[in-house]
Amino acid sequence: MNKKIKLIDVLVIGSGLSSLVFLHSYLKKRKNVEVISPNLNFKKFDNNNTVQHITKILPPQMIGTDEKVKNYFRLNKINLSENCKVFGSLEFGGLSNYWGLQIDPNILNDIKNLSSKTKKEISQSFIELLKEFNLAGKYQNYKNSFKGDNFFSITNKDKSSLQFEDFIIGYKNVLNKKKKIDDVNEISDKFVPKNYYNKFLKKKKIKFHNFFVKKIKKHGKIIEVLCSDGNVNKSFYAKKLVIGSGTVVTTKLILDYLKIKKEIKLKHHPRLFSLYFSSKKWSNKMSFQPSQVHLKPRKGTELFTADFRPGNKLIIDSIIQFKKYLAIFKPILNYFRFNMIFSNTLLNSKFSNIYLKLENDNILRIYSKNKKIDNVFKYTSNLVFNFLRKQKKILPLRINYFPGYGSDFHYFGTLQIGGKGKLSVNEKCQLTNNKNIYIIDGSVFNFQKNKYPLGLILANAKRIAKRIID
Repeated sequence: MNKKIKLIDVLVIGSGLSSLVFLHSYLKKRKNVEVISPNLNFKKFDNNNTVQHITKILPPQMIGTDEKVKNYFRLNKINLSENCKVFGSLEFGGLSNYWGLQIDPNILNDIKNLSSKTKKEISQSFIELLKEFNLAGKYQNYKNSFKGDNFFSITNKDKSSLQFEDFIIGYKNVLNKKKKIDDVNEISDKFVPKNYYNKFLKKKKIKFHNFFVKKIKKHGKIIEVLCSDGNVNKSFYAKKLVIGSGTVVTTKLILDYLKIKKEIKLKHHPRLFSLYFSSKKWSNKMSFQPSQVHLKPRKGTELFTADFRPGNKLIIDSIIQFKKYLAIFKPILNYFRFNMIFSNTLLNSKFSNIYLKLENDNILRIYSKNKKIDNVFKYTSNLVFNFLRKQKKILPLRINYFPGYGSDFHYFGTLQIGGKGKLSVNEKCQLTNNKNIYIIDGSVFNFQKNKYPLGLILANAKRIAKRIID
């Protein structure tokens, strides 16, 4: 190897939330760091039929960014089948993350198999993360941030097989404590990488390289990352490589690096959208939009989690963007929005139906199999509906919509901590047999009971940032 090459101590691939949280913690003890992160605003490419259908399935938050989304798949050489709705690792999320993050009560359940030391480190990093974001806590105890609505209160005498759970953690709205959800700006107030960078990292010494990664190679103890900007190829050399590209791209890079061509299952939580009509008017008194409550089975809680949130202008606007024919009814929808209850029902990851396979020419094919989930959703939806009716919370009306496999945005579990074989990492998140390659995104977890995984992913990225300095 050329002795004149520049050798980087720690090179990070990706600039999503997990990478940025890693950088924020890492730079507390280091002065600078280098990151490979394409902005996806490259020149327009020739039409590629493998990704044309993506524009048709974009969720409302992504409308108007279709060329950027297509570039994500083109540049990373990902072939997305039409029966999947996977959006990769882009700067878009659900409607709940307005500088806030809802946390499942089962947040630590899915790391029970880890050592006590690792669980303690993740828990400590999680608390540190919440403090940085100005922890709000249980809404009942923080009246200035959350004024809980007793709409979903139930008696302790209820003997149903289902139970309500309050959401556990939220973050205060750091922009304006008095701002209500109807006044939140979909772009500037959102808890996304761009806003996180502007708040925590803008003044740090981070050198971004506007390239996408083509291949990773190993030369003894040195890692080479071969990149391209669409025109020019360039190699970066690092002592340690940290990958936080989102589960899809991270897995593709590792499959290619290890020369693995077998089919890999991508874990996710299939999601059913539901609209219920409230038996009485209720309002959202919160300054951001988490679900107000979760509904789960008392036993077998890994089957599903249903959350509930009152209607608001942001949800109505998103629905109209997706179903434009409803625009004429917008005033009516907004007038009755506090009589509407919107819900996500997230299933256990055992119902995952997305597969990855690296094919010739380094193309990653993403596809679903001919696997019906209608009966599972019908059964689960009936449980929820009948329970709400018994509690006299809703009218006998509902609308269900399954947007497709992958539309839940939760992708994980391809390179699990403590897993078997080459496609796994140890508890330091080092790739098996490759101790200078670290994985810090959702690919290292297997979320079953925890249906809101982002908080744990970010806490783990913070943990690795502290350990990698050692």
